[in-house]
Amino acid sequence: MSVFDPTGYIMDCESLHLYFDGELDTVAALAFEKHLETCAQCRADLAEFREIRRHLQGELTRVAASEELRHRIQGDLAPDAEDEEPRRRRGWDWRKLAVAAAVVAMVSGGTTHFLEQPSEESLWTQGIVQAHERAMLAGHTIDVVSSSRHTVKPWFSGKTTVAPLVADLGDAGFPLIGGRLDVPVDRAMPAIVYGAGPHLVSLYMRPASGETLPHLQKIDGFSVVTWRQNGFAFTAVTDADGAEVGAFQKAFAARAAAMP
Repeated sequence: MSVFDPTGYIMDCESLHLYFDGELDTVAALAFEKHLETCAQCRADLAEFREIRRHLQGELTRVAASEELRHRIQGDLAPDAEDEEPRRRRGWDWRKLAVAAAVVAMVSGGTTHFLEQPSEESLWTQGIVQAHERAMLAGHTIDVVSSSRHTVKPWFSGKTTVAPLVADLGDAGFPLIGGRLDVPVDRAMPAIVYGAGPHLVSLYMRPASGETLPHLQKIDGFSVVTWRQNGFAFTAVTDADGAEVGAFQKAFAARAAAMP
């Protein structure tokens, strides 16, 4: 099934692999995410691809480098005294040296790293930042416009499996503007949109147990704060400064703590 997006892109199932591999530009990726909303097969395939990738990442192991390998590398890097002058005349075998240096870098510390993979939590956070950025660039920041949580919350029913926690924070300086449906990782998720002066704050959430203190960081120029409470893992992202998003987090957390 093909979906025509106002951006001018026509997206269909053939674009799934390009999207999964990160080969689509920002606008095309946003258009394909619109296709995902209406194509159950692509959503299922994408979830399967990502599960396979997570499984493969989990199977990667670290193998200790043997002393024999270390000695061989060091022997290749250090020329014999009797061969030093001929090497000066003909120059180093730079190709061999580059390979040896790469191996040395990998085995430093006594361990060979086949691949350094980000955690599932960092993949989730990065996906949220990219989804927020795509929405800002495409001008598609809101699907449902309302300042009432009683309107915004039920709008997501049937569109996502997550029933979002929505709070009215107008009296705290962060008016509720509305919400939109995003696909930050592998499924449709709610994004609740608040105002912060001239800036927008996108608040994402997914079910998670436990409670954690807020953690503020900068990712790709955006201020991002994450925390857990009320059975959710929350991530708020904005182009406002850290103090602004920190104040938003405190206001939302206080209001959420009072909710049943």
